[in-house]
Amino acid sequence: MSDDGSMVEMLVFAALAVFLVFKLRSVLGRRTGEERERPNPFDRPAVAPFRPAMAEPASGIVRVAPIIDQDPDQPLSLDARLKRVHAADPSFDEKHFLAGARAAFQMIVPAFVAGDLATLRPLLSSHLYGEFGRAISARATRNPGDTVRFEGPVEVEIADAKVNGREIQIQVRIASRQIHPGETAAPEEETVDLWTFARDAGSRDPNWQLIESSQGQ
Repeated sequence: MSDDGSMVEMLVFAALAVFLVFKLRSVLGRRTGEERERPNPFDRPAVAPFRPAMAEPASGIVRVAPIIDQDPDQPLSLDARLKRVHAADPSFDEKHFLAGARAAFQMIVPAFVAGDLATLRPLLSSHLYGEFGRAISARATRNPGDTVRFEGPVEVEIADAKVNGREIQIQVRIASRQIHPGETAAPEEETVDLWTFARDAGSRDPNWQLIESSQGQ
């Protein structure tokens, strides 16, 4: 009887095992080879580095924006403009130029007041020489003895610079205190002038000419 009882128990356990296997397969299903791998929720997602991108309006294709050293829409700094002057004229010396601009200013202003066209002629462009000449001719009275005295130092600094073809143009800010005929003392505030000098970088003539003059701040 014990052998028969053991055989019955084994059959019952075997039947139960077959039932459990069948039940698990019906719940979990079978692998078909097309199952997607589930991501591990504890894995950190890959972080892509930021790169600026631009989309083409027509195609919608995204392309990486190029990196440029100088934005062409932004104006160049004064140092960058002066580098262009040096490239056009390697002999350009800023200190020497400013000394010449100061000397020209101290010659042109008194010559204009005195009506001395002979002194003005080589220092001015043809256009500006014509304007100065007309202004001198329009004066009600002219006294060749009139002159201008400068009180204190004449301060000069480069305000702007540009290269237009072969022509170099440099704008200078000039601050001075001037005593004109009939005045006994210099004004309290400085007179600030903006003068633009130019020369042909390809010319052997090293001299600059005044092409524009105005008062500024």
